[in-house]
Amino acid sequence: MAKRILVVDDDENILSLERTILEQKGFVVTTAGGGEEALKLLREQAFDLVLLDVMMPDKDGFEVCRQIKQDARTKLIPVIFLTAKGGGEALAEGFESGAVMYINKPFTANKLLTIVNTMLEQAEAEASPGGPGGAKHPPE
Repeated sequence: MAKRILVVDDDENILSLERTILEQKGFVVTTAGGGEEALKLLREQAFDLVLLDVMMPDKDGFEVCRQIKQDARTKLIPVIFLTAKGGGEALAEGFESGAVMYINKPFTANKLLTIVNTMLEQAEAEASPGGPGGAKHPPE
């Protein structure tokens, strides 16, 4: 089954580029133009991974990530920041908010795909009963 990725960015050109790169490799991509829209989509649909911009007008990516990680339904979804906002302070805040990776813009298709695939494989391994993290949901 194809993995579902939510891409969140206020720049239509970046959304289109990320969608094209990911869909060419068989991912099912949904896009959101801002943080509030992303949170709404996350409440309505299941996703395997979120690619999240940091600098957005309605709600910054750090706050969106914190809300994703506070919700029991979405807290296990890996979040990757994909942003032009660099520097050690931004990097630290990104990881503190719950992100698993931070990719600086501009990026190459190869770098994006390598990191997305690695994070999806890691999340799948951790979710499996025999994986490093054990079962994510206790048996009933």
